[in-house]
Amino acid sequence: MKILVVTQYFYPENFRVNSLCAELAKRGHSVTVLTGFPQYPKGKIYKGYGFHKKYDKVWQGVKIHRLKVLPRGKTPIGMLLNCLSFVTQGKKWVKRCTEEYDVVYVFEVSPVTVGLPAVAYKEKFGTPLFFNVQDLWPENVEVVLGIHNRFIIGKINQIVDRIYSASDKILCSSNGFVDNIRARGVPAEKLVFWPQFCDEPDFTNAEKPSIYSEDDFKIVFAGNIGKAQGLDLLVDTAALLKNQKNVRFYLVGDGRARKSLEKKVRQQGIENLVFVGRVSAQEADNYIHYADCAYLSFQNNEVFHMTIPAKMQSYMACGTPILAAVGGESAEIIRQANCGCVCERDANQLAKTIEQMVRERLTDAGMRTAARDFYERHYKKDYLVDNLEQMLLEARKKAKI
Repeated sequence: MKILVVTQYFYPENFRVNSLCAELAKRGHSVTVLTGFPQYPKGKIYKGYGFHKKYDKVWQGVKIHRLKVLPRGKTPIGMLLNCLSFVTQGKKWVKRCTEEYDVVYVFEVSPVTVGLPAVAYKEKFGTPLFFNVQDLWPENVEVVLGIHNRFIIGKINQIVDRIYSASDKILCSSNGFVDNIRARGVPAEKLVFWPQFCDEPDFTNAEKPSIYSEDDFKIVFAGNIGKAQGLDLLVDTAALLKNQKNVRFYLVGDGRARKSLEKKVRQQGIENLVFVGRVSAQEADNYIHYADCAYLSFQNNEVFHMTIPAKMQSYMACGTPILAAVGGESAEIIRQANCGCVCERDANQLAKTIEQMVRERLTDAGMRTAARDFYERHYKKDYLVDNLEQMLLEARKKAKI
């Protein structure tokens, strides 16, 4: 198949779409990615990249077309211009495009407007469109950005409805997303629960991170350090446990909320929480694997109750017990898998749960085995890519009839 992938984020940015594209190319498909210049999460174009600089047009067998998309920066205006420039440049690319693809796949993490160039391509060539929903809009705009203007939300709803209407299949990363989108009036036959997969981690030659101590109970968070993750709770919990010398917290990754969290840590004199920063995917896996438990949280609202974060699959793949201050579908999965502890979003309750985990050795080998087993059954890449590949082939066949 000839597959066009539309995504605002791609290698060297670290998103699961990288692995998906590489795997599809490995399976013999011709994969072309339409994307921007790398700038996530800091909103600045990566060193070595730029509108007038040469870049690698092929990565692991995947062809890359980079649009001149304005970096998002750190302001609402910057984010808006980033969205608009991707749509504008993407539609210009579609207008010039003469190459016909068998299917179009859209990887949608915010903003949802990433789907508009794909809709334009479908309108031009009649190509089947698969829209993979990672973030719900306009819900995310209201919750994360705090925008409640009825006119703005109404316009976003129009965009979402247009994309959903044009899509042949809408791949939902949680069952909650399926229910939410169905409630918008989208036909049930369009909706598919297709959770995020996780690459198999390799610990053959792995070494425990040098900053890890044998004696400490190590709690790691790995991923985007943003507002949505609600990591103030972890800082507050670290403050409550700062006199417990054997409990240490590690934040692996980067994001827009990091500076404010670092300031809070300094102000409260917290010494048992370490900001590791951005590391490679392999190093992140090592931090997770050698920790006593891996932390998962979101802000407390209905949108995130429906969300299954990609880091949960990574935690399970690494065989690490999960400490979760979440509700909804993620909490249900952790309880079902019996691979961790779930508590309410309250610093005192979280501190008590950690003390219980340390005291009763709750993160034992049984939990590690349970985490791996659940990953093997539900989130392995081969199984989920097989499933997607079959859907794409069926859509192509149907389109040619």
